[in-house]
Amino acid sequence: MNDPGFLQKKTDQKRAHAAQKALKAWYLQHARALPWREMPSLYGTWLSEIMLQQTRVETGIPKWHAFRDRFPDVHTLAVASEEEVMKSWEGLGYYRRARLLHKAAKAIHEAGAFPDSHAGWLALPGIGPYTAAAIASIGLGEAVAAVDGNVQRVLSRWASIEEPVDAKPGAAHVQAVADAWLDTQNPGDHNQAVMELGALVCAPRNPSCEKCPLSDTCHAAGDPAMWRRLPVKTPKKKPQAWDLTWHVVTCRDHVAVVQRPETGVWATMWCFPEIPPPANFAKVGNLCEPVTHILTHKRITATFTLWQAPDPDALEAFARKHGGGLVTWPEFEARARPRLLTKVWDVLLRAHALGEVE
Repeated sequence: MNDPGFLQKKTDQKRAHAAQKALKAWYLQHARALPWREMPSLYGTWLSEIMLQQTRVETGIPKWHAFRDRFPDVHTLAVASEEEVMKSWEGLGYYRRARLLHKAAKAIHEAGAFPDSHAGWLALPGIGPYTAAAIASIGLGEAVAAVDGNVQRVLSRWASIEEPVDAKPGAAHVQAVADAWLDTQNPGDHNQAVMELGALVCAPRNPSCEKCPLSDTCHAAGDPAMWRRLPVKTPKKKPQAWDLTWHVVTCRDHVAVVQRPETGVWATMWCFPEIPPPANFAKVGNLCEPVTHILTHKRITATFTLWQAPDPDALEAFARKHGGGLVTWPEFEARARPRLLTKVWDVLLRAHALGEVE
């Protein structure tokens, strides 16, 4: 065992040791056959950790394969354009991850090698404490405990941690538990085992305590009142409403597009203008019913309004006035676009092609 830290009593240390041993046996039997585990590499582990931040494994697996096919190594990723990287990331959301991944790839490429320690990974763009610990333990065998949302849930229930895990005292308490019962001989497998347990057994709602290898040592096992309460989190702010209108301004086969700023929502991605065209453009109507789209702190209601420009020159002048340009619909589809656009793309194309408006 590591330095027990808060585990001062011998009974607590014995309980942690028993949990560690049971967890190891469970993981050897129940670990999922994920591609980054079957084809282990620092590059593949790094990609998986970035992709699975706020993305389900089922969504991440095909995107991991596709991304590696497009960028098979860190050199290919580093020399690619940001536009290529963002386009390949499409469907995963939270595009800031892709931009930081690209920046980190450039830093690694310039250094000539991957970082060889937890501290080295932590110094890269887009790499926080959890990600650095996960990569260092899984890819390098460094004895550091990785704490993500699954781990917070498992350990807060196991140790009966009542402080909010998303505030400093609670987070420190969870980290202390994670450090104390880390298997220093097999840190990568141990960290993955705790995360796997949270994903497969210790679910946010209705955990399968009867299938859990930690049930004999867990404070919350079989206690619905405890596992409903734990982990404790600070109340989330209500998402801010955003009524968004995108103006689909066209002439023949071309449409006006603009690139969003380098900071803020959908940074650097391509979309339709939010400012309507001048009075000599013909307003046709809405291409579809308003679309609801949820971001972390925003609830978007998007309206797509179709306009016809009097001629190509007028359309180009309008687009350039707002920092954009003209593209064909296939050219637009090849660019990196917000998930809000990709999920209604076929509807917009069909409505535009058939001249259907609401």
